[in-house]
Amino acid sequence: MPRDLTTFTKAAKAGILEILADHPRNEPLPSLRQLAEDFDLHPTTIFRILHDLETEGLVWQGPSRRFFPAGSKSNTLKGKPVCFIGRKIQDWSQLYQEIIEGISEVCAANESPLILQPAPTLVQVPVELEPAILASESDQKAELKRLRKSVPTGCAGFILDHLWSDAALRSLSFPKGQCIQLLAGTGKYAKVISPNYEAGAQLISNYVISRNFEQVFLVETSPEEPLLHRSMSHIKETLANISSHSFSYYDKDALKSALDSIGPHCCFICIEDNTARGLADHIMASESATKFDMIEMLAIQGTGVITAPHTRLRYDYRRLGRAAASSILHGTAIKQMAPRLVTRIEEE
Repeated sequence: MPRDLTTFTKAAKAGILEILADHPRNEPLPSLRQLAEDFDLHPTTIFRILHDLETEGLVWQGPSRRFFPAGSKSNTLKGKPVCFIGRKIQDWSQLYQEIIEGISEVCAANESPLILQPAPTLVQVPVELEPAILASESDQKAELKRLRKSVPTGCAGFILDHLWSDAALRSLSFPKGQCIQLLAGTGKYAKVISPNYEAGAQLISNYVISRNFEQVFLVETSPEEPLLHRSMSHIKETLANISSHSFSYYDKDALKSALDSIGPHCCFICIEDNTARGLADHIMASESATKFDMIEMLAIQGTGVITAPHTRLRYDYRRLGRAAASSILHGTAIKQMAPRLVTRIEEE
């Protein structure tokens, strides 16, 4: 009977955690090869385990590529708070909830309080499926100027909402090395941790080509939202050689025209899950309801409505949050996060 790799992997992770408990803080862990022999696993599997522990803030990888216990990087930040500066809790999407949960996990392990510094005017999220209202650059500057006075001193670092513009961040005057911007940004005034949007777009392109859709529609929402704009730009680039039609979800005439032209075996690529849900509801309530079975929806997770699309591009945002906090508290390297395409067949 073949062995259960998941069980062996869990046992190896537990064993490495035991090693960490007693390992000298200034000495590297055993090599990948040695750990692989000890736990009867491939070195690649051991590396994945250590990489997961790195994002959790338990180990860090030095320039020599060897892994060390996190405490050997620096003990000076133990217990120091991490501050998130961004949208109000009421305006968190499922995506941001997952990120903050990941940040909280690493902060708790380091005994570091997580301070939430809300910026009420940064974004206004309507109750219904309508475009979010983003603050102007001048309003962002004013908001950060106000918040700067209330940010506690002695923070290990600051994690910033992706909606902050460079013009606003320039006025923040925090050291770049202490700041991480989530999901999108230029990297000029803060380090940026983001998913690998290029890889995600390529997954979508490969899937669309393999399914040989007769029609492909790109459904956009808020072009001024930097994350959504960046994601859709990469998708358009990878689909440049495929005949497709793009329109705004909020353009009722364009939406009606697209639905009227639906033929057999077509695909709607939605930039957010809630857009896919809204589009599905709109189709079922319209004269095009009889065509619903001919449609496949492909969406990028944006709000956590992850059961609405037939197929979705999924990123592990909790892991991204852990990596952001670990970079601040333990100096671990920031790496782009790989996506996974979850199809309807996988969920069934």
